[in-house]
Amino acid sequence: MEQAVLFADVTGSTKLYETIGDSGAKRLVDACLDVLRAVTAAYGGRVIKTIGDELMAVFPGADAIVRAACEMQIRLSELDSAMQYGLSIRIGFHAGRLIEENGDVFGDAVNIAARMTGLAKAAQIITTEATAKMMSPELRDSTRSMGSFAVRGKAESIAVCEVIWQVENLTMITGSLPGDNPPTTMSLDLAYAGGLLTFRQGDEAVTIGRDASCRINLPVLCASRKHARIEFRRDKFVLTDTSTNGTYVRVDAARELVINREDFVLSGSGEISLGHGNGEGGPDLTWKVRF
Repeated sequence: MEQAVLFADVTGSTKLYETIGDSGAKRLVDACLDVLRAVTAAYGGRVIKTIGDELMAVFPGADAIVRAACEMQIRLSELDSAMQYGLSIRIGFHAGRLIEENGDVFGDAVNIAARMTGLAKAAQIITTEATAKMMSPELRDSTRSMGSFAVRGKAESIAVCEVIWQVENLTMITGSLPGDNPPTTMSLDLAYAGGLLTFRQGDEAVTIGRDASCRINLPVLCASRKHARIEFRRDKFVLTDTSTNGTYVRVDAARELVINREDFVLSGSGEISLGHGNGEGGPDLTWKVRF
């Protein structure tokens, strides 16, 4: 039967187990999975199974699954415990014919959906162009083409799309979020050896790294040329690591965390180190969120 299948994978959980231990990490991952289960049910889907930190669910069609995927990302981005420890999710989905047997689903559509999840980065939603064409026009407008990718077992490459969920008109996509505007006075102070930069809502993303083209250019030996960026998403300042060695962050007096190819919400005040721990020469930047 024709349905749409989705995989949602909690990213950052491996480091979480190392950071806070098995029991604490499992509680946080379970809390994330509970959010995903609730969203699945709210949009008419069924959870097929969870494996470790990954959830698999099926939905009645393309519109339901894209709305659910966006809502999952939004809910996780607003879950304080997940943001505190750098947890996020990557999502892939595809619509097609599924075979149901003994409470599980199989088929080509499942394999393609799993491949879409493998292509997704943290806090990203990936689907096929074929699935995007099944969406209603207003939802299809929230996708952008990423080109074609080879998929194991398929003779031809598959056209792939990203679903853009961090957009201003999220109410249109999810049909459930309030339309409150973020505070216009919100800003982020970034202090570093070269000076002080104040980043505000509406500003272009701040790039950080060894490359001279970076807005904050820091000659840190273990930093990547383009190490990280900071952007404003909805009502949050989000640090995204794009480096080889990872970015070390400490919020106020909390334990230092490492993010690698992941997102981290900057709240309150804290310290950022590029490719090394804070104890190895001190932080490279400090931040403070102001209202």
